[in-house]
Amino acid sequence: MVILGEDDNDRKAIQTLVAALRPDIPRGALKPLRKPMALVRNIPPQRLPTQATKVGALLRAVDVTTRIRAVLMHEDADEVEPAHEALITKIENSYRSLRWPVLAVVPAWEMETWWFLFPDAVAAVRPTWRRPDQFAGRDIGKIRNAKEELKKPVTPVGARPSFQTYTEADSAAIAEKIVELGQLAPPWFARSDSWAAFLDKIKEL
Repeated sequence: MVILGEDDNDRKAIQTLVAALRPDIPRGALKPLRKPMALVRNIPPQRLPTQATKVGALLRAVDVTTRIRAVLMHEDADEVEPAHEALITKIENSYRSLRWPVLAVVPAWEMETWWFLFPDAVAAVRPTWRRPDQFAGRDIGKIRNAKEELKKPVTPVGARPSFQTYTEADSAAIAEKIVELGQLAPPWFARSDSWAAFLDKIKEL
């Protein structure tokens, strides 16, 4: 099973979450790949068949040495919910011709949106971070610019410019903390339709 995504941080986080959600799938069987890049959000419809052909060729080469059972394709919606729904459909329709099942992993706005569901896990990554709990019980799928919004609450008031706030490189560690703290199961701290869609996709594997 391979994981395609926007960058290494996202792919590693997804690998950690999927391995925990599906203990019947060994973590070693989840292989993050830097290539092919399979993003479709900004690709015009007329170019999608050509892209699917290229992606398929690269994955067939991987399949020779690492048998592929399914393909997880991550791409940020870069828009609030329910934008993830249209992008999930576009990804899975664009790659319907591949010989393996394709399951789209689409956070709204971006992966950082989901981290607002798990403020304890976020705060546990660095002892200097505050708990990002301002969205208790709310719909986090409506948060815009989630990456920048996550930096604000974890940074203490009056922190020096050199303070190490959240960066994309912390995503994998947050995913590990979510699993370590046993927070994957509901009830969650807030609501997210795109997170619920992700869980449904993983059940399909």
